[in-house]
Amino acid sequence: MKTNKNQINLPVNSKGQTHTGENKLFFKILGPKNLLFLVFFLSTAVTYSQPVTKVLISGEYTAHDTDVKNAFLLGYSSYDATQYSGQIDLHPDYTPYNAIRYAHQNGYQIAVRSYVGLNTTVDDSAKKYSDVLLFMPAGSNSYIFTCNIDIPNSAVVSTGAGVDSLRTGYTVEFFSVDPITSSNLSSFSNGYIAGQIAFMANHFNVSVSQARMLARNNTAINSQPISVVVYGKIDEAKAISAGVLPVELTSFSAAVEGANVLLTWRTASEVKNYGFEVYRDGVKIGFVRGNGNSNSIKDYSFTDKPSGAKTFKYQLKQIDSDGQNKLYGFVEVTLEAPNKFVLRQNYPNPFNPTTTIRFEVPVTEKVTIKVYNMVGQEVATLLEGIKEAGSYVVKFDGSELTSGVYISSLKSSSFSKNIKMILMK
Repeated sequence: MKTNKNQINLPVNSKGQTHTGENKLFFKILGPKNLLFLVFFLSTAVTYSQPVTKVLISGEYTAHDTDVKNAFLLGYSSYDATQYSGQIDLHPDYTPYNAIRYAHQNGYQIAVRSYVGLNTTVDDSAKKYSDVLLFMPAGSNSYIFTCNIDIPNSAVVSTGAGVDSLRTGYTVEFFSVDPITSSNLSSFSNGYIAGQIAFMANHFNVSVSQARMLARNNTAINSQPISVVVYGKIDEAKAISAGVLPVELTSFSAAVEGANVLLTWRTASEVKNYGFEVYRDGVKIGFVRGNGNSNSIKDYSFTDKPSGAKTFKYQLKQIDSDGQNKLYGFVEVTLEAPNKFVLRQNYPNPFNPTTTIRFEVPVTEKVTIKVYNMVGQEVATLLEGIKEAGSYVVKFDGSELTSGVYISSLKSSSFSKNIKMILMK
């Protein structure tokens, strides 16, 4: 069996966001319980797409925090001079954990820390309050506070500006100018970047997490080293033009594993993702439920068990909760014909009460698989018919049999083999 991998890497900033609207899903409200569920789902969706109405600026120095606030307002208006009309408050607090908790308790969508001190503890604290997006400098130029966080999955947006921020070597998510001093005070660029993302969230009426993903998809690496700046400088014009993808599929792969095909795919973010239909050669073969709303990377997989030796083409159809959908693919894999008959040991063994038996056929031929007890009595016929060259799997259910040793026998006109199986109840 040849292992043949094939993968599609989908560009994160793809403009393939058009949905066809076919195969709409229809839901019936059958009683109070289902009605309550629908109300809960709709309220969750509204919360997820809540625009930015409250912003908290938190740090140690009031004057410094005021500059960060002004940087936020400059970032918000940088695209088309739109002014931020929501609430923006200063909250001096030396401890990041207290600041993020305060923001959570008081309904802020964004918290901007003007005091440097991003570390693993801050990242862990932010994850406890995932309804608030925390913006912080990646590390201090004096090397006192630093953190090389897992940026794609972090609860914190780490920022940097100027030569000094990059010289430390600590990774940042977004890079920007300092709009207050035009130098390298990363806490001021911190506010500026938060303002840009807040504007995109309100412009498209999506969550700040979705706006963050949109910003990631549309950045530019100029002179900044890619080993330090993970995404780059936000390109607002490009981001506004591209728009928000409801579900961002970043990869789709297929690989042969024995007689099976393993499909794997990944999303960067999801909004109202009902799930994925899986197609082989244009025919639906399965469904994998989505995560609904998500602002972090999600991995999915599906195992197909096709028959025969040939090339198969796979597609995914992503379906929103309102029935809108989009096709992804193709990816291809080839299952090659075995060069001899093979009957493999059942798995699991011992078993209770079911087990699987794999076998391989090198040419098209009539094949029979039967199960016998230890005195030679036939207890089951698992397969009897013509099989093309390829790898196959059959299942044996011993739920109506007593514990003991059984014989599985594969026979064709040119081959015969037996294996022992142990049923242990």
